[in-house]
Amino acid sequence: MVRIGPLQTTVMWKYALVGGVLALPFTALEAWRSPEDMTLGMVVVGSVVAGYLVKRRGGKSTATGLRAGLVGGFPALWGLHELLWAVPTVPNPLWFRIVGGVMVLSVGGVMLVALAVFGSIAGRFGGWVAERRGHGGAVDATGSDR
Repeated sequence: MVRIGPLQTTVMWKYALVGGVLALPFTALEAWRSPEDMTLGMVVVGSVVAGYLVKRRGGKSTATGLRAGLVGGFPALWGLHELLWAVPTVPNPLWFRIVGGVMVLSVGGVMLVALAVFGSIAGRFGGWVAERRGHGGAVDATGSDR
């Protein structure tokens, strides 16, 4: 366990936060400028970095990349708030507004799944790069790499 301020967190979360916070401002800028045309390239880069760093310490790169993808891509959901506010204001029957709200929430769920999948694939790639560079082994008893 790593201690960050008053919180104790695992090594996987430590590096997931590093990769996610690396991508967070770029994703927020993209979501602010044009939420309908986002690339999420920095989410992939942040997940690769997180996967690489955690694999150097003997951790699981796929799970770390998934977490980094969710943290770094969270601002991508910003565009959904406009839809959630627009659905009830359109003059339609109640059942149509309920179906519209469920559809908007479903789109949000699909976006979260996509962020998780892209993050886990990118994290696995970062772990593969770390293994190719000779950092794939477990940490020895002293806590240092090799």
